[in-house]
Amino acid sequence: MVNQAPKPQPLWLDNESGEEQRRAAAPALAWGWLQRALRNGEAAIKLEKSDYGSESAPLLRSALEHAMRLIWADAGEGKFVETAMLAKKATSKRLLDAQHEGWRFDAAMEDQLRQYAEAATDEIKKMETFVHLKNAMDSSTEEIRDRLKSMYLAWLAYTPASHPSIDSAEPYIDRKPGSNYVALLSVPLPRPAADSAAVASLALIGAAYGYSRVTGLESYFAPALQEILEQHVRYFTDLP
Repeated sequence: MVNQAPKPQPLWLDNESGEEQRRAAAPALAWGWLQRALRNGEAAIKLEKSDYGSESAPLLRSALEHAMRLIWADAGEGKFVETAMLAKKATSKRLLDAQHEGWRFDAAMEDQLRQYAEAATDEIKKMETFVHLKNAMDSSTEEIRDRLKSMYLAWLAYTPASHPSIDSAEPYIDRKPGSNYVALLSVPLPRPAADSAAVASLALIGAAYGYSRVTGLESYFAPALQEILEQHVRYFTDLP
């Protein structure tokens, strides 16, 4: 469905204004996010099939976040290219500030990061709050929030396991019921076999929907997505 989809028509710039350039960049950025949602999901499924399902949480979380951003991009409450630029600016500044005597970027990389960090953003600075996912969601219409709420819940569920936490350690610790003995495991405890496929599919459906709206390709994606949803309507009932 995704990789055989028609590509959006390229946008021709009538002038070199920042707004025009950002508008032209939107389909390419949306395509990159769609591919990241797709391939992160595929990678998580492959990990699970190789008995590394407990390690797939960061990939699933990322797939869900890219999908939510694509759905939010259609919300009309903020411009997603501008928000991505502000996030890039902030990240580049943090990278530059974190350099130290034992580790510095080469001159070319440092110059590139400085260009991102110092990029003029006065006209879009008011969108800075949308860099945070929850703020972006809360600013959206009720329809968009309804579309995002299941993915957001799944994203929250995978967040602790994606960072050092009790949740990330738990699969490798086995405490027998009624016993004070704790076993430390090199192979994690078993987990539900279909978690990765269900969450990855949910993310991909959302990402494809958002991408179709951003690029005007609803006539291609809508029938395919409807068919998938009708065939697998019960598949998403047991998400974490």
